[in-house]
Amino acid sequence: MLTAGVALTANAATLEEIVVTAQKREQSLQDVSLAVTALTSKEITDNGLSTIDDLQYLMPSIHMGTNFGFANIFVRGLGLNGVFGGIDPAVAVHLDGAVIAQAFEQKSAFFDLERIEYLRGPQGTLYGRNSTGGSINLITAKPTEDLQGYVRGTIGGSDLNLIGEAALSGPVYEDKILARGAIRYQNRDGYGKDITTGDDVDDADQLSLRGHVQINFTNDIDLLLTGDYHREDDRATALHFIRESFPGTTNPVIAATGAGGYATDIRDYGGDLPPVNDREMFGFTGTLTWRLNDQYTLKSISNYRDFDMLLVQDLDLSAVVNGTDQPNPTPGSVTTVQAYMEQEQQFSEELQLHYEGERLRGLAALYYFMENINVQNTVGRNPEVNRESTNRLFLDGGMDVDAWAVFTNWTWDFTDKVAVKAGARYSFERRAVDQNFAVCGGTTQRSAGNCGPPVGPPPPPFTGNGSRQFRDFSPSFGLEFRPVNNVMLYALYSEGFKSGTGAIGAGSAAIVQPEKIKNREVGMKADFLDNTLRVNVAGYDYHVTDAQFDRTIPTPGGNFVTVLENAAGLDGRGVELETQWLATDQLTINGSMTYSDIQFTNFIALDPLDPRTFGGAPVSVQLAGNSPRSTPDFTFAIHPEYQYPLAGGGTLLFAGNVSYKTEIFYSEYNRTIMSQDDYAIFDANLLYTSPDEKLTVNVWGKNISDEEVLGAAFAISTGRVIGGTWLPPRTFGVTVGYNFF
Repeated sequence: MLTAGVALTANAATLEEIVVTAQKREQSLQDVSLAVTALTSKEITDNGLSTIDDLQYLMPSIHMGTNFGFANIFVRGLGLNGVFGGIDPAVAVHLDGAVIAQAFEQKSAFFDLERIEYLRGPQGTLYGRNSTGGSINLITAKPTEDLQGYVRGTIGGSDLNLIGEAALSGPVYEDKILARGAIRYQNRDGYGKDITTGDDVDDADQLSLRGHVQINFTNDIDLLLTGDYHREDDRATALHFIRESFPGTTNPVIAATGAGGYATDIRDYGGDLPPVNDREMFGFTGTLTWRLNDQYTLKSISNYRDFDMLLVQDLDLSAVVNGTDQPNPTPGSVTTVQAYMEQEQQFSEELQLHYEGERLRGLAALYYFMENINVQNTVGRNPEVNRESTNRLFLDGGMDVDAWAVFTNWTWDFTDKVAVKAGARYSFERRAVDQNFAVCGGTTQRSAGNCGPPVGPPPPPFTGNGSRQFRDFSPSFGLEFRPVNNVMLYALYSEGFKSGTGAIGAGSAAIVQPEKIKNREVGMKADFLDNTLRVNVAGYDYHVTDAQFDRTIPTPGGNFVTVLENAAGLDGRGVELETQWLATDQLTINGSMTYSDIQFTNFIALDPLDPRTFGGAPVSVQLAGNSPRSTPDFTFAIHPEYQYPLAGGGTLLFAGNVSYKTEIFYSEYNRTIMSQDDYAIFDANLLYTSPDEKLTVNVWGKNISDEEVLGAAFAISTGRVIGGTWLPPRTFGVTVGYNFF
């Protein structure tokens, strides 16, 4: 669902044409024969979108949440089904054509954007990195030949929210060297409190920077250099207590967590150690474009990213100090705590050759991707004091990834009304895993004098490594038919591949099979009523083999085991409808609706929430017929806008938004204790724009009815509890912007 642009003609207003690069060339959105939604810079600003999470209220078939700092992005039932490093998302996020590989980083780049493009379905014949579910492309605002700039400030409501954003762009040396710089800073009070310390949780302290330098060597050769930086230092990733996993069950581990010390308000946090979210990331991209002649263009995209993070979470979600590890416990020193450090470096190179002929157009590309991931997980006492002597479990791991691919995608206009498409991708990927697992009190016990008696029999220590190679060929075929002007019908078949991998920091060197998808899609894109009514429809049907899932299974005595495995199959089908109607010159109504029927075909898995598994006799269940995580069956959204001209030449824009979703399960076991009932979110804003369009004042409110919406849930085996994260409560504020020059 979009904020529709309005183009004035000599006779009447019409819907604006939106130009996208979803297929690696400039096209009208209505000419792209696949399911894609786009938002322009003005639409992002007018709708007050401040994070990538906000897209789920405006775009079809997408749901977003957070677990342990991961961005959980699900599209058409496919997403990230794990909370350990090394498991690739099913939905790729690209920043100016370069992938942001790890889910830890995917929420960092949402500022100073020119456009957002959201593609559904596998995209391996168009994009360098594999994805089975889709791609979210963030296209940043680039340097300009004339001097431009803006400042924008937001003051929020009861949970004081301060956001500042600014950008400046223009020439450095004639038209040969251009530059642009942008900054965004947010400082927000928390949505809840730590019941032990009284400090805020779910707050925000974030800084983002981006700089571009464009060098125009000649009219045909240019180089764009981009650097971006993001830092967070807050308590924004805390899991909140939902309920005990096995209420009423007598067990020393549950008793030790201090049942009754949980937070009673869903927004509050219970723990004898404050949560920590400390992450820092840096990226650099060089994009060289060489227009060889009128038909051929050569493009190189080189990208490097570096990422460091520390997360601390009390895994029993209880404010009562656990005294089982030490005779005289002190607050914060003995609790079931996980410290998670992730150090990740990635490099990618994509070399594209584009051809644009009279009837034939397309590209051929070579791609290389390298990634190094190192993880240190500890469970036990305070990890910030002394990791070597104050923890019970050590789960360290590393993964090296080397991937090569060659891909191509072409469209041939057979006639003026009929076009055929074909693409192919060959992928090679190597993954090497190195894991270490040790237990305080076991044969590899560290600093035995501080360990104390173990809660139960420790599992044996583990050190292992493994390496596997994967190869895949993924084709795509398509047909476009334009029976009349402004109407396109299309059919598309595509396959996708996500490499086999391991769960880093989970205590096992096992590498599971690749995840593969075969996807079929038909659709229509049409403008009716003299370009005042736009109707885009897509229907899809897919089959996934070996979908990747991880879960932690409790074992007797307070220990656990993490399992990464392949589901046998997943079948999905659905319909997506997007509409834009310019009802009058001043009233625009936008809407979207989706229906999906996505189920496992055969998936036998251990059940972490069956009391028998908890008692030491693991139980397997058949999940065939269950829905995947984060996938409502039905969604609906409507977004009306009324633009009222003022006598002095300015305008007032009245806008509202209603987003509705049916029940969402956060576990493939489809239990109501890890689900969100159907809900509706109501937003509204009033936007003033000055006559010269330089000054804007936006008074807004989000989640006006203050719905309590669970965004993600996780069964924590170590603490025998279920924790989750919540979408923001009711927020309101004023955003003032000014465009210079």
